Amino acid sequence: MSTNHAQIADFADSAPHGESTWVDRRSDLDERAFVRDYREPRRPVVITDAACAWPLYGHGTPDYFRQRYGEHVVRVRGQDYRLHDLIDLLDASTVERPGPYPCKFEIAKTFRDLLPEVTPRFAYSLPDRQAGVGMPQRLFGAVNNLEIFFGGPGGEFPYLHYDVLRLHAWITQIHGDKEFTLYAPGQEHLLYVNPEVPWQSSIRDHHHPDYERYPLFREAKCQKVVVRAGETLFLPCGWWHTARSLNMTISIAFDQLGADNWRDFVGDVVDERRRVGKRWLASALGAYLTVLGPLLSVLERFGANAAVEWGLR
Repeated sequence: MSTNHAQIADFADSAPHGESTWVDRRSDLDERAFVRDYREPRRPVVITDAACAWPLYGHGTPDYFRQRYGEHVVRVRGQDYRLHDLIDLLDASTVERPGPYPCKFEIAKTFRDLLPEVTPRFAYSLPDRQAGVGMPQRLFGAVNNLEIFFGGPGGEFPYLHYDVLRLHAWITQIHGDKEFTLYAPGQEHLLYVNPEVPWQSSIRDHHHPDYERYPLFREAKCQKVVVRAGETLFLPCGWWHTARSLNMTISIAFDQLGADNWRDFVGDVVDERRRVGKRWLASALGAYLTVLGPLLSVLERFGANAAVEWGLR
C-alpha cells in the first residue's frame, strides 16, 4: 500500500460507517494549508467559500435559470426539454417519484453564456494540465471538463465511480443540498469494480444494495457528507463516490490534473490501452507522458497552466 493509500485508510478507519467526522469544512483556507492538509495527503474537504468570487455565487437559483436560460433546449435520456420545463419537472419531483438524474450538460456547449459567471477558476484548483503544452487532447475524450448538473429530490447518481483518468474532482453547490457518499481508495476489492470500465463499480442500485448479491460491499467503509449551497467539495483522485439530491439542486463540476496526480493519470492512460490490447500504444504514451511531466513542472514554475480563466479544450 502506498503512503497516500495508508494515510487514506487511516482516515476511513477513524469514523464509523456512514459518518463524516473527518470531512472538514473550511473557510478562509490558505492555499499552502490546502496543499499540506488536503491535496498532498489526498483528503476530501468542503471549502465553504472557494467560489465566492463567481458572479453566480449566491444567486444561481432555479428562478434565475428559468429567466435567463429557460428557452435553452437540453437533452436528457434521449428527450428534448426547454430548460424551464426541465426545472419545473425537477422542482415538482419527490423522493417517491424522482425526476430524471443526472441532468448534466457541458457548459461550453450548452450554456456558454454562463462561463463568465463561473469565472475566475479558484486558485486551489490550479494549475491544471489538461490543456497544457504538448498534452494529447485525444486522451480526454471521456472527460467533460466543466459541467452543470440539475437535480430534484430523490435524484440519485446511477453508479459508484471515481473520476476518469484519476483526475481530482471539484463540485460546487450553486443551489440546494446534495449528499455525497465517499469510499477511500484501497477498497476496490470490496466495491465490485467493473473489469470493462475500471473506474466504475458494477454494483446495481448501489444506493440500496443487495448484500446477498454483493456481500463484500457490506465491509466497505463509507463516509457521507452533505454539501450545501455555496460550498465546494474537493475529491482527490481515485476517491470513489456517488451522490443524491436532497432537494432541488444545481451544481458546477470540473476536474483537475496537476503534478501531484500526474503519475496516477499516466497509470490509468497506460492501463486503459493495455486493457484493449494496444500494448504498443500504451508503451509509447507512457514514455511520452513520463518525459512530458517534468517539462510541465518546469513550465509551471513560470506560470504555465495557472491562468484564472477556463482553459477549455
